Formats: sequence, C-alpha cells, structure tokens
Amino acid sequence: MRGIGMITVVLALGLLAGCRARGGEPETQHVKAGTGPVPAGESGKQATPAPVVRPPAVAGGFYPSSPKALREMIEAFLARVPDLDAGGQIVAAMAPHAGYVYSGQVAAYTHRLLQTASFDTIVIIGHDAYRGAVAFVCPVDAFETPLGRVPVDRDMVARLQAYHRGIVADRAIHAREHTVEVQLPFLQVSGRKFKVVPILFGVPTLDNARILASAIRDAAGDKKVMVLASTDMSHYPTYEDANKLDRATLDVLSGFDSRKLFAHLRGVESSGRVGNLKTGMCASGGVLTAIEYARTAGADRVKVLTYANSGDVPVGDKGRVVGYGAAVFVKSARGAD
Repeated sequence: MRGIGMITVVLALGLLAGCRARGGEPETQHVKAGTGPVPAGESGKQATPAPVVRPPAVAGGFYPSSPKALREMIEAFLARVPDLDAGGQIVAAMAPHAGYVYSGQVAAYTHRLLQTASFDTIVIIGHDAYRGAVAFVCPVDAFETPLGRVPVDRDMVARLQAYHRGIVADRAIHAREHTVEVQLPFLQVSGRKFKVVPILFGVPTLDNARILASAIRDAAGDKKVMVLASTDMSHYPTYEDANKLDRATLDVLSGFDSRKLFAHLRGVESSGRVGNLKTGMCASGGVLTAIEYARTAGADRVKVLTYANSGDVPVGDKGRVVGYGAAVFVKSARGAD
C-alpha cells in the first residue's frame, strides 16, 4: 500500500488534471546504444538504418515509468471495471487522456471493451492543435512506452497523406504530446498485436472531421481498423458545473449526430454561462471524426460507459476540475455481419 501511495503522490505532483496541446519542440531520432547503422565496409554495403522511435514523453509524470508499476496500475484499473456488454461490434471509441491518477479509471472502461474488439491497426486521434491543417500524423517507425515499442502503421500513414494535402507529417508537434501516448500502455497490457496511427487534429471543424474520416476509410483498405478519440471533457469549471455540462454533452453525444455535437460545444463555449470554462471538449475533432467514421462503418448508436471528473479523486480540487467520459460506437448485434 505504501508503494502505491507513493506512486499516486508522484504522479499527482508531476502532472495537471487538465490537458494542454504541446508542439513545435524538436524530436531527435531515438535509437538504443549499439543498434545504430553500421558503417559501410569494403563491400560498400550499408546496413539497414535503425528504426526511428518516438520515445515516451510523459512516463513518470502522467503514468509510472516503472514497467512493473505501470502494468500493476493498469491491471488494477481494469479489475475494477464491472462486466460490460457493448451489444454489438465496436467500430470506434472515446477515452480520456489525463494523468492516470485522475482519468485512468474512466479510460479503463473503454479499454476493457476494446479488449473484446478485433482490429489490426488503431488510429488514435488526440488534441486539437488549432493549426492550419486537417490533421498531423507522426512519421516514425514506432512509439515507445515503458512496456515496449508499438509499431506505427507506416503504410496507412502514407495513404492518409496521399488522400488529402491537409493531412501532413509533423514529428515535432508529436514530440512532447501526451494524448496518443497515454492510451498505448492500456493497449499493450491487453497482450494483443497491433499497429498504431498517431494523429493530432488540426482545426476542429465538421468539414475537417469528414475529410479525416473519409481518409481513414480509404487508407484502411482491407485492414481491420479501430478509431479511438482521445479526449477529456470540460476544462476548469467547478465540480457541480462540470457534472451538469459534461452530462449534457454526453447526452448530445449519445444522439450520434456530429452536427449537433459541434453546435452544442460551440454554444456552451461561447455563451459564458459556465464560469471558468476553457473548453467543453479538448479533442473535439477526434470525437467528430469518430462519429463520422463509425456511421459509415455501420454503427448505429453510441454507448456511454461512465463519467467522472478530477474532483472525484482524493487529490482533486473540486473548485477547478476537468471532466472525463468513456464511450464506444457500436454496430448493433441485429445489424452485425
């Protein structure tokens, strides 16, 4: 118990309950000692270049840097999730991305159901960068966490870029970003083999969400692809206001209509009725994309799994919270293949 308590304190001190888009920092090629290219010999042949790996940016802050502690924390979260039934085929999902001591238990609901889903590649869409593009992919060979490396689906990344010029490669914007990274250890603990397509959204509009959803469908080809929107909900209202606003947002999300969700979020953010509200959803572009993608993949409903906010944990401040929701987008059993 003492060890777990120390992990909680360290994590709580090392992160914010909310989330903030990061980018623009240079990322260097991450290669372990002794694995780099071998200089050409007399034959003139060059060894195969070492893979370009994006190292963990928030290990030891948003989640434990110790593989053992990280695995144990995630397994404990998953063990506390009650039995869930999606009621059909999961084609997309939504999970929060704050530090694990704040949002890990809510994220576990989504990841518990993703363990029952079948996919080869998971497209994880993180923060809205509010930069002039549809989306930013990360052109590396793998993402690394304390639990190992996750291969990037480079073929699908290339196909996405070829589909639309607004989908651009940018390693720097991904270098210190946490919103894709924090989902990976949950997926690794499941033991499945998978590839990832890491994406940060550009400017969150309905048009851009539809472009990205269409690009994912086109780039997937014959692969089984899952889309995971990595987002938190309201930022910095009081505990009571967050509960009201976020539950209203989840009600709109349940309607499975991207246009209504977009209008709802813009309305609450511009109204000024909720004190200290910075945003109603910090990665709305990914959620809008998940809706658009899921609809064309045959989904007919959204199942909201759970909700909480940072004020619900012992270290949380109820005067200034961030909301967390978990949901899956489902093709009902009656319409499943």
